Amino acid sequence: MNMTYKIIVASQKEKLEQTLLYKSLVSHCITTDKVIFFGNNKHSLAEIYNEGIDICNATDIKLAIFVHDDVYINCGDFERRIRHYAELFDVYGLAGNSAVTIKEPVLWHLMSERENLRGCVAHGLDETNYAYTSFGPLPSKVVMFDGVFMGVNLEKLPGNVRFDEKNPAKFHFYDLMFSLDCSLSRLKVGVGDVPIVHNSPGLRNVTDEWKSGQKYFLEKYSKYSNKTLTV
Repeated sequence: MNMTYKIIVASQKEKLEQTLLYKSLVSHCITTDKVIFFGNNKHSLAEIYNEGIDICNATDIKLAIFVHDDVYINCGDFERRIRHYAELFDVYGLAGNSAVTIKEPVLWHLMSERENLRGCVAHGLDETNYAYTSFGPLPSKVVMFDGVFMGVNLEKLPGNVRFDEKNPAKFHFYDLMFSLDCSLSRLKVGVGDVPIVHNSPGLRNVTDEWKSGQKYFLEKYSKYSNKTLTV
């Protein structure tokens, strides 16, 4: 299936050309007309990603790919892979869990037992210096996934399922809430194999904003508090 797609990117940088993502696009001959870029961004990722969905729907784009600007796409068959997993799942990421217990701390890999983790992501500087973290088997159905890279088959996404813009943490929890909301709406949620290198060490500082976002998350899903949700 030749599914039309757009890559949606929010960045604090002014131009796409200043990002690691752009370097990988050039390397794999992915033209910038495939990208919806929000530069100098001060808005929450939930707001930006919802706007990206609206733009895609208005222009008959079938597949939305949400990716961080500090990601290097590390495969030559990127388009084949993203379309393949959009046929396999309604929404998908690269790393997640097949069972999640709603509790503190609200981190996808710590709300799950090790045997229920799924997927694989590489971390490092770029395509020449990285190491893989293998979480578990893939492709696999999951309840929740990390937001470094997300694919959404827009033909399968109900109009009432959106990124939650009410969460006070602008750059956290958007992914966990979206994937969990999709699971609760009985969409097919999964993780697939799209090799990337993420130039980020992950969460290092627990800020007041992060804590307020965690509080919002726990209140939103309070009916599932300390309960385990599975695929």
